[in-house]
Amino acid sequence: MKPALLMIPALGCNGKLYDGLAAGLADLVEPQTIICEAVSISACVDQLLRNAPKEFVILGTSFGGRVALETALAAPGRIKGLWVIGAGPGAVADAAGGRERSARLRGGEFGNVIGELARKAVHLAGPNDAAACETALRMMHRQGPELMARQSDAMTARGDVTLRLSEITCPALMLWGSEDQFSPPRDGLAMAAAIPNARFVEVRDCGHLPTLEALGETLDAGRHWLHASHLNVRG
Repeated sequence: MKPALLMIPALGCNGKLYDGLAAGLADLVEPQTIICEAVSISACVDQLLRNAPKEFVILGTSFGGRVALETALAAPGRIKGLWVIGAGPGAVADAAGGRERSARLRGGEFGNVIGELARKAVHLAGPNDAAACETALRMMHRQGPELMARQSDAMTARGDVTLRLSEITCPALMLWGSEDQFSPPRDGLAMAAAIPNARFVEVRDCGHLPTLEALGETLDAGRHWLHASHLNVRG
């Protein structure tokens, strides 16, 4: 039986973020997207665990990557593998900026905020920049300002779990775009060094959303990791 792969999208994104990835991994895992809506990372973890199978592999991007990371810390016996894209373990670097973003989302500047986020998320000199940016904007429009503001609140209030990374013993993959403007690749490299059974993959000419910007490379890395870690077969 194939293991479950729970996928948590980035702030403002939905299952479209993972459509290509899910199709490309469907022979190895059972993909399922979960949208976390709580106002803190810990509450998002609780929401996810209430709706998750007993054991699963977890993947998250950005906001979703932080939820995935803290889920692995909260329920180590249930997590068979951890895949993080573009989400470091530290506290927010600019809390005032995060609070301002939430206020703008709630205060009538939704269109401006998502335009800024999409342009920063995608590497605009990359080979799939226009399509990736348009998909990101469509997802954010669909998710709406209040859900995005709650996710923004959760990210702004996050703590620092750097010193706990060594507690994660399951196989882990840290995958980063080389041009990520939200979380630089050095964050992923440091996490891979701190987690005992982790590997780091950098995708070149790619920003914060590799599953949209560089699907082929992301799929190759994910499939290799699942096979090498024996995560493609439920034990």
